Amino acid sequence: MIAIIPVKLSERLPGKHLMKIGGKAIIEHVYEKVSGVFETYIYSKVDLPLPFIADNSNNIMGLVSTLRDKYGSFALIGGDMLFFSIDDLKTLKAAYSGNPVVPSDGEGDYEPMFSIYSGESKPTKNLREALITENTVYIPRKNFSKYAFFNINTKSDFDQAVKIYDNLLKEYKIKK
Repeated sequence: MIAIIPVKLSERLPGKHLMKIGGKAIIEHVYEKVSGVFETYIYSKVDLPLPFIADNSNNIMGLVSTLRDKYGSFALIGGDMLFFSIDDLKTLKAAYSGNPVVPSDGEGDYEPMFSIYSGESKPTKNLREALITENTVYIPRKNFSKYAFFNINTKSDFDQAVKIYDNLLKEYKIKK
């Protein structure tokens, strides 16, 4: 199983993937964790300090369609989600048996940027529809760590992420 980390040009917070938290760029945090569990490729629309494949798609749906055609099944992990744990990735991976896998609250709220897409996933107009097939495996959101799906889209999100990071360091008694 491979994982893809998409990095696009952020309209609300330009350069967010390269912003540093704890002395590392956000994308570096994400890549280090994902590559510890999956064979990992970054598809990016911006230059990065890590190896990446240029993403020439028009939008995320175009990228997912290209990835499905090229790889069949793959995990898609948001490049701006730095608080998931290795255990969260292992939970996602363990649920895969050939069908799409998606964290869900059970009431129609899904996490398409922390999911496994299969060859069965047919991109339509949005990622949620691409994940939902008759054989989709749903994992309750409560099975993942508290901040697993926190993503950074605005300056306010970034400021909150810095606070979360500092609090997690204190909680787990980790030194910077």
